[in-house]
Amino acid sequence: MQSLQKQKGLTFISWLVILIVAGFLVYVGIKITPVYIDHYAVKAALSSVENDPLTARKSKREIRNMIAKRLDVNNIRHVNRDHINIKRSGKNTIISIAYEERRPIVYNISLLMTFEETAELTAN
Repeated sequence: MQSLQKQKGLTFISWLVILIVAGFLVYVGIKITPVYIDHYAVKAALSSVENDPLTARKSKREIRNMIAKRLDVNNIRHVNRDHINIKRSGKNTIISIAYEERRPIVYNISLLMTFEETAELTAN
């Protein structure tokens, strides 16, 4: 009974382990937050092209240039023209942007994040 009353709380080692784990999670969060902010800009660019009523009538090259310009304005450099895929079937145009982003964490450990966004346009 007496030994249970003496154990009141965490030891220094326990606090140190908790702080190390929390610090590592904060570090990973700091590394991946810009990637998700950039992905939001990619989604916004694709959405703005999708909401433009004249986009469906344009050629594949013009659509790809529209998206590339919007990405360039937002300083998104890791998504290039090769990541933009445009398919046409009848009056429908499907635009998809698929890319991967790799962020180094520690030594030879990296995080790989994959993103894919799709928009469908219908010509009137």
